[in-house]
Amino acid sequence: MVEMETLRIKLEQIVGAPLRIKQLTKQQSEIVFDQAECHESSKGRDMDQSHGSNCKLKASVVVDDRIWYPLYMKGGHVYALEAPAGEISIEVMQLIELLVAQVKPQDNESLPVGVEEESEILRFGAWIVDQLDQERGDSEIPDDLDLKRRLTGEMIPFLLTCESAYAADVSRTQLKKLLRSYFDGDVVLVPLRSYEWLVLARKELVVGTGEEKDDDSSESETDMLSAFCLGLYELIANEWVGTFHLAVAPSILPVKSLPSAVSLLRKTIFLGRTFHVAEHVHFPWELLLEQLIYGIPLDQRKLFLEQAGDCGALFSDNETLSTLETFFQLDCNVSETAKRLYIHRNTLLYRLDKIKQETGLDVRSFGDAVLVKLAMLLYKVTKRK
Repeated sequence: MVEMETLRIKLEQIVGAPLRIKQLTKQQSEIVFDQAECHESSKGRDMDQSHGSNCKLKASVVVDDRIWYPLYMKGGHVYALEAPAGEISIEVMQLIELLVAQVKPQDNESLPVGVEEESEILRFGAWIVDQLDQERGDSEIPDDLDLKRRLTGEMIPFLLTCESAYAADVSRTQLKKLLRSYFDGDVVLVPLRSYEWLVLARKELVVGTGEEKDDDSSESETDMLSAFCLGLYELIANEWVGTFHLAVAPSILPVKSLPSAVSLLRKTIFLGRTFHVAEHVHFPWELLLEQLIYGIPLDQRKLFLEQAGDCGALFSDNETLSTLETFFQLDCNVSETAKRLYIHRNTLLYRLDKIKQETGLDVRSFGDAVLVKLAMLLYKVTKRK
């Protein structure tokens, strides 16, 4: 059977409209059953009893401005592919109906165990997205979500996104297999929006246990997370074609703080892509200044840039911008920066002197370096407005 998430992604590409797999309420489920065929079996029984193998799901149902294509039933609930009625033509509606009919279980066919698990994962992902849309970051996972039982203890959250059409070739099954091999253990993989996956791994799989660490080891949890995340990104980037972004956050208790952790990871990827376009792995603890800068109103950003001097021409030069970024990344160390850039030390000093001549700011001085760093970050986010 075709994986339901893969089906959704491929159909979304074909029709050019957003689709999602939705768990219908019991009241909504009543609508998608063929009541004529269910009438006899429904006598003297409630919906959970009557809507079983003797009842047939309709091929599609239009409700208000949405279309539901019933996929399967589990635990008294119907799972349906939902599409926006106003964004697709009648011909496309019929095409989706035809394709769904080819892959969904027959009315008397039991739901495979793998599909049952997938339905729970999709339901869980829909709940997370709903909490984020309603800005309920502090929501606890409800008891009726079966996945809650697997999310005990401290776990490390990762967020993986892809910004190219090649992501459609990455199925949840393939990705989970790759993750299991890298983490050397089972992880929870939850699709969120298109080309966006949440990964939850037990803390000991990522940073080990306290007993495993040497007493003399000075490596912090964030250092270990950084190294682990960089390795994971390299594995994913080598496995599939496309532009991927990966973010990780410190350990959390998923039952109590999962939506807020996902919100942090989304913001981390956004800030990383905004301020560091050449990087693809992003860490929230390294983007605190960028978060502060992004929160400054546009008019105040422009005012600061005007007061800091004419840096526009300076930052628009790729060589100068690369030099400054590397210089700041290496704590303003001239020798190390020259090595990283593969240039002579005197060449670097010449570039820094040129910056001083054009701006009046010497980045070898701490105060001036802070001003140039702030101006550079402000320029990156302001020039896009």
